[in-house]
Amino acid sequence: MTRYVFAFLSCLALLFPRSGQAQTIDTLVDVGGYRLHFHIINGKGVPILFEAGGGDDARVWQPLLEPLAAVTGATLITYDRAGFGKSELSKEPADAQHGILSGMQGLEVGLKKLGYGNELMLVAHSYGGLYATLYAARHPKAVQAVVLLDAMLPCFATNEFLAGMMQDMQADIEQNKTGHRGRYYQSLNYPATVQVVRHAPFPATIPVVDLVADNFFIPKPAEAARWKACHQEFTAAQPNRELITAYGCGHYIFGDNPALVVSAITKAYGATRGQAKNPVLLKRSLSYSVNATNEIKKRETDYRHSESDLNSWGYSLLRQGEKQKALEVFKLNTVLYPRSGNAFDSLAEAYLNAGNKDLARMNYQKSLELNPKNTNAAEVLKKL
Repeated sequence: MTRYVFAFLSCLALLFPRSGQAQTIDTLVDVGGYRLHFHIINGKGVPILFEAGGGDDARVWQPLLEPLAAVTGATLITYDRAGFGKSELSKEPADAQHGILSGMQGLEVGLKKLGYGNELMLVAHSYGGLYATLYAARHPKAVQAVVLLDAMLPCFATNEFLAGMMQDMQADIEQNKTGHRGRYYQSLNYPATVQVVRHAPFPATIPVVDLVADNFFIPKPAEAARWKACHQEFTAAQPNRELITAYGCGHYIFGDNPALVVSAITKAYGATRGQAKNPVLLKRSLSYSVNATNEIKKRETDYRHSESDLNSWGYSLLRQGEKQKALEVFKLNTVLYPRSGNAFDSLAEAYLNAGNKDLARMNYQKSLELNPKNTNAAEVLKKL
C-alpha cells in the first residue's frame, strides 16, 4: 500500500510541475535553549502549517508536499516537535515543563524567527488536532482556516478514556523514559495536554474542513461511534465547519486517499485571503481533480484483489471487531499468495487476536520460513 501511495503522488506531482524552482529551507531554529527542526517549501499567499500526529515528525507529510505545492503554490511549513525527528529537547528539569504549552511556545518562537505567524492555515492529523486547537485559540485572527485529518478533539478525550489510556500506556511510558524522551513526555503529559485544550475553545470564526476516517483506529465499535459523534458535535456547532467521512480510509487518511486530502486542503486554501478569485488556483485545482480521479481508478484496478488489498481488508475487519470474517480473508490471502511471508504473518496475528495460540505459532513459523528477516514473527514466537 505504501508503494501504491508514493507512486500515485509522484505521478500526480509530475503532472503539475511548479513554475520555477521553489526554495526549500531545512533548518534548526533556537527557540530558547533548544532547537526545533523546520522544513519549509517557499511559496505565495497564506502559509500552511502542518501538525503531525503523536509519534510522527515532519517526514510523515513528505509525500503530500510536492503535489500540494504544485496545486496551491503556497508556502508549506512542516516541523518536528521537541524530542522528535531532528528537534532537540528543552533542558527543563521537570516532566510537566515538557507539555503542550512549552511545545506551543517553542513553535511560536520558531515561526516568529522564520518570519511566519501573522497569517497561517493549519492542517492537523490525530494528536496534532490538540496542537491545532490550542494554536487557533491563541491566534484566532491569524489562523485563516483549518483542515483536520482524523484529529483528536477534546470532546473525545473524556476523563474515563484518559484513565484507561494511561493505564494501557504505563509499560511504554516506562520504556520511553530512557529510550525516547520525546515520546515519554508526550505520553506522560497527555491528560494535562487535554486539560489545557479543554480550556481553549476552538474559535467560532475559523472555517474548518474536518475529515474523519471511515475505519476507526481502535477495534472497539463503541469507541468508534463516540469518535464520530464527537466530530459531528464539533462541526455542527458552527455553520463554517464541514464534516467529510473519508470512506474506506484508516487513521492515516492522507496515506489511504491522498487525492481527497490534497483536494480538501486546496478547497480550504482557496477561501483564504487573496485566493477566492484566483483563476490559476482554480485551474490547477480542477486539472488536479480530473487527473487524480483518473489516476485513482487506474491504480485501484491494479490494486484490487492484490495481496495488499486483502491484507488491508482483513485488518479493517479486525478493527470492526469482525474476528472470524477477518480470519477468512487472511486465510484466502495465504491461499492466493502462498509465497508471501507477510500474508502468513497477518494470519498469525489474527489467530493470536482470536486467542488461538497454536495456529498463531504455526503461521508465524511459516512466515519466518518464507521470510527469515521477519523480526516481528521471531519476537512473537519467543513470547509464545
